[in-house]
Amino acid sequence: MNKKILRIFIIAVVILVPVYFLFITGDSSETASGEKQLYTCGMHPQIISDEPGICPICEMKLVPIKKTNQKSGEGKILFYRNPMNPNIISDHPQKDEMGMDYVPVYEEDEGSESVVTIDPHVQQNMNIKTAIVENKKLSSQVTTNAVLVTDETQEYIVTTKVDGWIEKLYVNYTGQKVLKGAKLMDIYSPVLVTAQQELLTALSYQNSLKGSSLAEIKNSSNEMLMNAVRKLQLLNVSDSEIERLKETREVKTYVTLFAQNSGTVLEKNILQGQKIMAGEPLLRIANLANLWLTAEIYEYEIPKVTIGSKANINFDYLHGKTYQGKVSFIYPTLDEQSRTVKVRIDVPNTGGELKPSMFANVVIEGPSLNPAPVIPENSVIRTGKTDIVIVDLGDGKFKPQQIKLGIYSDGYYQVLNGLKEGNKIVTSAQFLIDSESNLKAAVSQFQTGTAFHSSDKIEMPGMKDEKPKVIDEKQKTQKTPEIKIDEQDHDHSSSIVHQGIVDVESIDKNKDGKLWECPMDWNVISDESGRCPLCNMKLKEYSIDEIKANLDKYGYKFK
Repeated sequence: MNKKILRIFIIAVVILVPVYFLFITGDSSETASGEKQLYTCGMHPQIISDEPGICPICEMKLVPIKKTNQKSGEGKILFYRNPMNPNIISDHPQKDEMGMDYVPVYEEDEGSESVVTIDPHVQQNMNIKTAIVENKKLSSQVTTNAVLVTDETQEYIVTTKVDGWIEKLYVNYTGQKVLKGAKLMDIYSPVLVTAQQELLTALSYQNSLKGSSLAEIKNSSNEMLMNAVRKLQLLNVSDSEIERLKETREVKTYVTLFAQNSGTVLEKNILQGQKIMAGEPLLRIANLANLWLTAEIYEYEIPKVTIGSKANINFDYLHGKTYQGKVSFIYPTLDEQSRTVKVRIDVPNTGGELKPSMFANVVIEGPSLNPAPVIPENSVIRTGKTDIVIVDLGDGKFKPQQIKLGIYSDGYYQVLNGLKEGNKIVTSAQFLIDSESNLKAAVSQFQTGTAFHSSDKIEMPGMKDEKPKVIDEKQKTQKTPEIKIDEQDHDHSSSIVHQGIVDVESIDKNKDGKLWECPMDWNVISDESGRCPLCNMKLKEYSIDEIKANLDKYGYKFK
């Protein structure tokens, strides 16, 4: 009898223990976790739902979001957060306007919404690399290329104000050096001859009125003489030539042009005997004793360069010799195409070794920089409004951190705010981590918003700058029709996925001139409504001509 009772007891234990673990323990674990499975759209991660369904934007099937193990309810409570508006916090427990309790935020949970945990094997597959934030002094030197040009203040053009002919040319070749006051050319001009004769006529008229007692006539003769002299001066006739004409009373058939300053002839546009026109550039002369070195620097290098900054200059044809110069001018405009600013450096050229248009390598010494935390440039994620880095928290945890950058130099940025020496940051695959962090933040906002019905969905317009949309009480009472997924719509075979040359008209079996096409995979065409077997999007109705236009637009062949 006892053996029979023992056998019955053993059989009962064998049956009841699995039932206990299967039903009771399973239910308690689900209750303990208290977390619902959330779903998101693969193309629109801002769409989050607490039940399976389709995306309201692209109508793709929502996929489950991977859950992360989070420890909450342990440790010190920092503050309490409004469940409907996470931006409202309190230092003590209370209820909101709707009677809902504020949610406690624990010390280990603060700032954990965007923390991402990555398995070591996944880190290896993602090729995640890290670097330590160092505190060091960046170089303020600016290395660039430059080109030599003439000093514009020591350059001038030789021209004439009258038409004429080159009677004699004293400058025979380009590159010839001339001294100040040296003869350049003799010009014959009928206008100059006439002006000289007018001067002689005015002199004769003045001499004939020396014995006259009429003051007005004498004044008019003096004025006539002054006008004649002034006319010759305006025609670039030198004062010495005018005095010679007054003394000798001999009219010269040509006028000589002289060099205004010493220099080198850079351009010679005339030949002896050539006819010239008034205002025509005849010679271009420049003094090459001092040259300008024009260098281009990028926008981010502008703070390093100031007026008076020293520069070390090297030329390829003068190996081992370094010239010294100073920045004398920073041009006020920026080149729109190269995004660079020109700076000018004065370079002495007393020995004549340097030639205009030579290329040079320039190192400009900037102001001394203080030591500061620095990070590699490839670790920075630029969003357009902010700069972000991914901080390695250890134990496979990563978190995006907003920072403020300073000066850039040699592949490193100064960090003015957001990081300190010793922090570990990610230098590769940080874009993948940032995307995962944004998705996790969106999920956290969904969970802390309120407890919704399984049929309600939240669409979050933005994951950083915008707040999630919250459904009020009136909207709750008005049930939004739930989008049902028709199983028949999914029963598509690959026969509607067309390869090669698509015979559009043969697909139209009912001959109504209308077909259904996927707005993402344009080679998916059917003669009845349904869903795309490739992306699960709902097929859209088009006419046959519109189908052909779509295929042609996206590079598919058809007939």
